[in-house]
Amino acid sequence: MIDIFESTAQARPDSVFFSYVDRRGEETSYTYRETRLLAAQLARRLRDKGVFPGDMVAVDLPNCPMYVFLALAAAYGSFGLVALNHRLTAAEKLTRILELERCGVRIAYRIDGESEPRLFEQVCNSLLRGERGGRVDDSLGGSVEDAIHFAERAAHIFDPDQRALLMFTSGTSGKPKGAELTWSNLVESAGASNRVLAGRHGSRGLWQAVLPLFHVGGFQVLVRSVCSRWPLRLYEGFDAARILEDAAVHHATHISVVDKMLQDMLNVQLSWERAARRKGATGVDAAAGAVASAGAAVGGPGARVSAGGAVLSTAAATAATRGSLDQYQCVLLGGGPLNANTVRRALAVKARVYASYGMTETSSQVANTLITSQFTGGLRLLPGYSARIVDPDEGGFGRLALRGPGVFGGYANARAAFTVDGFFLTGDTAALHEGCLYIRERTADMFVSGGENVYPAEIVDTLVRIPGISDAYVFGVPDARWGRRPAAVVELAPGAPPLSVASIRQALSKRLSRLYIPEQICIVNEMPRAGIGKIDRAACEGLFRQHIDIARVVLHRVRLPFSKPFKTPKETLTYRELILVEVVDKKGRVGLGECTAFDTDWYLPETLEEDLRVLRELLAPQVIARTYLHPREVSGDFAALEGAAAFPMACSALEMACWDLYGKITEAPLWALIGEEFDRLSRAATFRDGEPPAVGKASVPYRSPARQVYSGAVVGLGTPAQTVEDVRACVRQGYQRIKLKVAPGKGLPAVRAVRRAFPDLLITLDANQSFSLHHMAELRAYDQLDIGWIEEPLNLSAAGVSRHENAFARLASFQHTLAMPICVDESFVNRHEATWLFDYPELRCAMVKIGKFGGIQPALEFVHRALSEGREVCMSGMYDTGISRFAHAAFQTLPGVVIPGDLGATDRYFDIDLTEPAYEVPDGIITLNAPGHESGIGCDLVPRALAEVRQRRFVIEAGSASAAPVVP
Repeated sequence: MIDIFESTAQARPDSVFFSYVDRRGEETSYTYRETRLLAAQLARRLRDKGVFPGDMVAVDLPNCPMYVFLALAAAYGSFGLVALNHRLTAAEKLTRILELERCGVRIAYRIDGESEPRLFEQVCNSLLRGERGGRVDDSLGGSVEDAIHFAERAAHIFDPDQRALLMFTSGTSGKPKGAELTWSNLVESAGASNRVLAGRHGSRGLWQAVLPLFHVGGFQVLVRSVCSRWPLRLYEGFDAARILEDAAVHHATHISVVDKMLQDMLNVQLSWERAARRKGATGVDAAAGAVASAGAAVGGPGARVSAGGAVLSTAAATAATRGSLDQYQCVLLGGGPLNANTVRRALAVKARVYASYGMTETSSQVANTLITSQFTGGLRLLPGYSARIVDPDEGGFGRLALRGPGVFGGYANARAAFTVDGFFLTGDTAALHEGCLYIRERTADMFVSGGENVYPAEIVDTLVRIPGISDAYVFGVPDARWGRRPAAVVELAPGAPPLSVASIRQALSKRLSRLYIPEQICIVNEMPRAGIGKIDRAACEGLFRQHIDIARVVLHRVRLPFSKPFKTPKETLTYRELILVEVVDKKGRVGLGECTAFDTDWYLPETLEEDLRVLRELLAPQVIARTYLHPREVSGDFAALEGAAAFPMACSALEMACWDLYGKITEAPLWALIGEEFDRLSRAATFRDGEPPAVGKASVPYRSPARQVYSGAVVGLGTPAQTVEDVRACVRQGYQRIKLKVAPGKGLPAVRAVRRAFPDLLITLDANQSFSLHHMAELRAYDQLDIGWIEEPLNLSAAGVSRHENAFARLASFQHTLAMPICVDESFVNRHEATWLFDYPELRCAMVKIGKFGGIQPALEFVHRALSEGREVCMSGMYDTGISRFAHAAFQTLPGVVIPGDLGATDRYFDIDLTEPAYEVPDGIITLNAPGHESGIGCDLVPRALAEVRQRRFVIEAGSASAAPVVP
């Protein structure tokens, strides 16, 4: 390779060899001459550090200029590179290095993110006097001449059969193995690729390098550029929009991607086209026409032009009218099985996509084919390669064996399987037909179910053809009857309408036999993926082992008498009816939830009797029929379920139980799980580099599951003396905030008395929508008492205001008449209405009751948005048991949730506590996940106490949605 690079550098030294674009979009270009001198000097510097011909240098770097210099320096210095996956943990990298050293590989030096800047500076200092960054001054002489002489001599004695690269396989089908590739392997593989992909003889092109150089597909883009004498654009990270804009501005012709990258590029192009249609074709056409003349003047790819009132980047405006993927001569697609959905979308935008097949052991691709509408899956071998099928079945499929210039000679740490005449035995199943190679999948992926061979790739191919599914992974899970049965993880396409498991199974049944229809289907928004976008098979299967698979739902309708009647502005309560939910999985683990609707509609339109029916007939059968990888999927499933949206508290009860169950499955406390999900929402809001959010077990670090948070308390209407005494008792118990119930003509003297007795106490008020505009003087009197906020002061119904139309608008207008903030609560009854808050900056705080939002996930999404927009939230119970209160208290561990919630001890209301541990608040402090209850919400039901207050019990199992009540 170095001889080709040398001849090019000598012929056109001032031409740009490669440009590097970092994550911020900042670009640095290097000419052939600069690259040649830096690479040669780097080889000399490493020799001074003890790196000699035949040695190996471990490289632990992301895509960066140093990686390019090192690749060329290795050829100049006759040493090789050990390409470490930069995304692995330090322990994983060390394990690979130690294993190679045990196998006799001499690793003379290691370059990582800490040592690279120093080494690069040393190389530059040896070439430049006081200048940095690789700009070479001809007047320097000396070291520059030495570097040139070294480069010329090294190119002359270059040995193409020297070991060039040691790269580990992905390890998806076993232990990662170190494949040893020579310069001849790399160069001849690149030459074979170029002969097929480079287009017309003598044509010029430009490669965009977006795959990591520590993967063979990424490294070979560099080698192909050197061999074709084409310039290269190297990217630190993958950003689909930036890549497409750059392609338009710099006339990129070739790019190598995996399926997820191509999907992202298609999504970006689609979003640009939609934006163009929304703004109107006339304005966009004008903007696109201005690009050619204005682009350079206004700053290249990042420049902005106005298009019919829209603001689009110059490249985006161009792409909006002519597309963008179709400007490539070649989009080389590899890294895994073809995704029929991606192929269909790519054809629709006239992209020239080449399907390819290869692996680390073959120096990347050995076969490819331009995908057209007539494509049937066959790939043509590159020049110089041949294939055989070992032990073919009746259909001609068997184990694939390959021979050719890019095929390696063996592993450094394992034995490779070769036939006697030198064909490498891969782990893939394939067939040869009319000169084309048809890849089915890894041999190890096939499994036997009921005596029949099941090929997951065939199931995946059918799944991704279902509208709304972007990708899927299928594997076999143990089954007592059939041996193994297929299970599927399905990824929804961005913006796709919700899919149900039933609809997916129905679609599959039209094309597959029952044997091939997955027993369990998990629907996710994002599939676990490796760094370059490949499906992380081990992570998928690992998550599946932690899935929520419910066998039975038990509903307990209970009636808890209040210790003393509790007065609100609307009702005097003597008892509290609730529905407690138990979900039991197939291993007998139990998750708890609570439905906090009331038995009448005095507070919300949803009632307990309605929720009981919905839980029995609609929601419980749904969760029993489904399998979930994460509880966030439950609320999404309910949102797609016809009729469920009108019953958020019923949905919340079952969804909360699934969160509790998932905590017990993953052995994580609820507060850690929601903290991890909160972080995921934050990453999703700011995400730009194309790497998927983490999925699965909580990543929030914690030494001990137990956490402590502060609580507030609620005091009902009473006389001033009685109210002061009740507040005094709360303060003695350590409560940090007191909420006082108020009503027209009833609360002001009591609040004044409390303020006089406790001048520094945080006091908030709750009017339960009882005041009218006739009570303005009374409301303004509260402004003089240093009140934290007042919840729902206005009786909107009496004022003729519809909650569904302008309740928030009226409250926002009314806020201008009061000094104390207005906190919203009854003005919304579900998560959809809650989001209207964000249209009114005057309304700065909201009470969050999980039940009203339909569950923990939607409540968490609201809290995340509220905090990000500078609003305050406060968690609030609803005269509930410890199950719901522990769940609400877990939210107070989130960053930004700082106001103690209305989460006082249950013994303030009830004489009976149904949970173990009891929900207590000693010294105003709530302890989450006490010893013995480290997982999930952190409590269990007390059977004896439950029996005392239970009215009815319902058990719902598969096929028993209308189960009759079991009366104790």
